[in-house]
Order: sequence, then C-alpha cells, then structure tokens
Amino acid sequence: MEKLDIIFRNARVVDGTGAPWFRADVGVFGDRIAAVGKINEATALEEIDAKGSYLSAGFIDSHTHDDVALLDDPHHAAKLLQGVTTVVVGNCSFSNYPSAGEEETLQHLASLLGEVKPKQMFHDFSSYRSRLNAAGIALNVVSLVGHGPLRLAVMGFARREATRCEIEQMGRLLGQQLQQGAHGLSFGLAYPPSAYAGRRELVRLAEVVNQHDRLLAAHIRSYGGELLESIQEFLDILQASGAKGLLSHLQVAGKPYWGMMPRALELIDEARNEGVDVSVDMYPYPAGSSTILQLLPPSVQEGGIAALLRRLAIGTERERIRQLTESGAETGWESKIALIGWDKVRIGSASHPELKRFEGKTFSEAANLSGLSPFEFTLHAIRLDAGKTNIIMFQLSEEDLRVVHQYRLQMVGSDSIPRHGGKPHPRMFGSFPRVIGRLAMKQRLIPLEEAARRMTSLPAQRFQLLDRGVIRPGLIADLALFSNEFLDRATFEDPQQNPTGLEGLWVNGVRTVKLGEILADLPGRVITRQ
Repeated sequence: MEKLDIIFRNARVVDGTGAPWFRADVGVFGDRIAAVGKINEATALEEIDAKGSYLSAGFIDSHTHDDVALLDDPHHAAKLLQGVTTVVVGNCSFSNYPSAGEEETLQHLASLLGEVKPKQMFHDFSSYRSRLNAAGIALNVVSLVGHGPLRLAVMGFARREATRCEIEQMGRLLGQQLQQGAHGLSFGLAYPPSAYAGRRELVRLAEVVNQHDRLLAAHIRSYGGELLESIQEFLDILQASGAKGLLSHLQVAGKPYWGMMPRALELIDEARNEGVDVSVDMYPYPAGSSTILQLLPPSVQEGGIAALLRRLAIGTERERIRQLTESGAETGWESKIALIGWDKVRIGSASHPELKRFEGKTFSEAANLSGLSPFEFTLHAIRLDAGKTNIIMFQLSEEDLRVVHQYRLQMVGSDSIPRHGGKPHPRMFGSFPRVIGRLAMKQRLIPLEEAARRMTSLPAQRFQLLDRGVIRPGLIADLALFSNEFLDRATFEDPQQNPTGLEGLWVNGVRTVKLGEILADLPGRVITRQ
C-alpha cells in the first residue's frame, strides 16, 4: 500500500484551470501532488478532512513590491493569510538590484518603500536570491529586474535619452541578471529615471528580454488622459521587440476619463490578434497607492531627491512647481491634483515622526492641521521624509474595475507596498479574499473557478512557472484550503486586518498556515529561470 505524506479528503477541488470544481481526494508526497481523485489504496502520515471546503492551487500574486519585506519578515504573514504561495517582486522599475552600493539606487527604492537599509540592496540577482534562500522564506519568490537600477547604474538621474553606448551597457547589465535566473524586466514609465527613457532604449532592452525568453512588465506612462496612447506605446515596444508583455495594474485614473476601460481592452485584443503576446494585472480597489513624489512632475525630479530639495528652496522654481503640480501637465505626465484634487489624496505611511499624526488624513485635512496650503504641506512632508511618504489616491471608478475584473486576460496583482505602521492600502491585506469572497462568491461578478484561474494557472503561465498553478499529479503542492467564509476585512480606515476563512496553506508541500495561525516553517524558495 502506497504511503503518502498528506491526503485531503472530501474537498471541493478548484483545480486552477477555470473548470467547474469537483469533489475529490488529493494526495501529496514530498513537495509534489501525487494523486487526484478517489484515494482508497493509500494511507498518509496526515489525513485532512476538508468537509466540503475548497482546495485550490496556491495563489500567485502577480504584482507586488515585497522585495524588502521578505528580508524584514520571512513569513510575510499578510500574504500567507490570503492564501498566497508565490509573490512577484521587482515591479514598476523598482528592484533592490543590480546595485554596487550607489546611494541613488537605495534612494530610488526608498522613495516607494520607505526605510531601506544598505544591506538590503544587492549587487545582482544572484546575491539577492542567495540571501533569501539562506535566511529562509515562507513563500516562493519570482523576481523581475527594475529598469530604474539599470539606468541609475549607467547614467544616474540624468533626464535625457541614453546614448547607444549607454543603452548597450544597460542591455549587458540586464542580460547578466537574466542569465542568473531573473524572470524578466519591469518598466516604470511614470517614475524617474525610467520615465526619462526614449523609445530606442526601451525597445533595445525589450529585445534583450526576448532573447532570453523572459517577460516584460510595464507601469505605463499614463493611466489618465493619455491612457490609450500609453497602452499603444507599450504594445508597439512588444511588437518591435517580440517580447512577451504584462501591462501592470490596468486602470482608468480620474473621473473625466472614467468609462475608457472597454476601449483600452479593445486595444489589447487588437494587438493580440496581430500576434502581440500581452496580458494585464489589476487589484480590486478604487484607489491606488504610490510615493508622494508622484504628485510632482517628473522633470523636477532630475538628479534625485537632493537636487529636488535644492530646487524647492528657490522661490521662483517653487512657484513653477506649484503651478505644474496643481494645474499643469508635461509630456507623458498629467497633474494628479488637477485630476482628482487634494481631498482625494491621503497620507498612508510616513517615516518621519513629525508626520505620523497625519497618517490616514487627506492632504486638505493635513494642510489645515498644519496651517499650510496643501502644496506647502506636500513640500514640508518631502523635506522631512526625503520623499519617502506613501500616499493613497482615490481616482478609479467601480464600473471600470468591474470591466477589467471580467476580462479573461486579467490576473490578480495586489500591488502591495509594505510599510512599517501607518495606514497602508488595504490591498496589502485583502486583495485575494476580496476577489474570491466578495467579487466571486458574494457579488457573482465572475465564477469562483474563473477567479481562481486568474490567481493560479494564468499567472503561472505568464511567468512560465510550468510546475505550479494547477492541481494535477506531478506538479508542486502549493495549495490553499478555504471555506465559504473566505473574505477580506481590511478597509481604508482600518487596513491591517487579516481575512477570515483560510483553513490552511501549503507551500512546496509544507503547511505554513493552520486555521489563521502562521506556522514556523520556511519552505519557500526563490524560483529561477535558466
């Protein structure tokens, strides 16, 4: 009689393919699924009666900024308790490698993540991977190379197009990371210095991605008035290079543009019909989150935070920046404040103690409390926090969200930005149970099985994780067991609330969550491409 490690009995199996759930037993041996069906002839070290709960492939968070969080907390409870077994890091041009210790590279990442220590920056992907694997992690990691560090390594914060020589230097540096096993490259075309890149540079780097058969992800230049043009730019880069693409957190930002989502999806479908291999990710919330520097035009950030602070000390320059910030625009950038207003932007998390009392308040409220105008409060926060304040922007419509969440190529990506304390975006704590429990099971916007496919086999296919994402014999045993009560509790007012209804989670065949309790094991690993 065969001896397995685990047998799940009486489960409603959601296998990840989108097919209807079915009742079955599932057997696990080591880190692999050994059997699916009626298991009568085998015994196991542990038998788990699922009692009709759902057993799904573990969820893959296709878009995160968890790069440093995993170094601070190898269990990363906020993700485990959502049923996430794999996170994709290095998005929107931000990654903690390649870095030879340059202060600019650290400041670039810190503008998004807050406090980043020099020891959390790495020379290359190999050293980052080695640190995570040596220390141990509770879930799996897929890493993209950020375009920002590539550009900073070669030409710093220069606001100009790269020369042919500089482009080739970036290409060689990118190629080294891909050869070491990184899964692809991410652009952040709204974030300096990635925002300063021209077409020739972007296409050449995309060609390097294609040569290594990897993935190109992109935070495009605009999600507002130039959304369609920005989507087309990315599609043209994919067409010219032959690279596979992922359009990050597809959304329509700003009430004047709400309703554009169907046309955006038409552009993507038209490109696919012409042979462009592209898909999208998005989180299930009507607000986004970013760095406070996103409120300022990219041009004034040339040279990095120190140069920006010098500009802000000059009266005439400060007035010019105010006009751009509150009502202006420049190529590829539209004023967030003109679009949504100061009262639609909140302080999420701050690093400086003097700013802590403003966490959770809008910029209008914070300005009133501090006796400043909203713009002057913004400059005050940038000076105190060196540009590391996190913000939340209420800029999306529920209808556009519904449209993109019904799109067959949309994957669930939390876009989590882990910060210490404060009031971060609830997507860090609730994205996956929000889609499963709220959008699928309660609102019936999409079938449960389709929701699960968006978090399992679809991202597994996109990132070429060929041994994960489906419950099938021979594949890795990343598994989530959840009940009908699997539901998010995190809100914008009280974001750090864990979901209900996750009964168990297994990563590489090892249990990491039991009835809402995080276990001590660290069975995760950095997944590499060779």
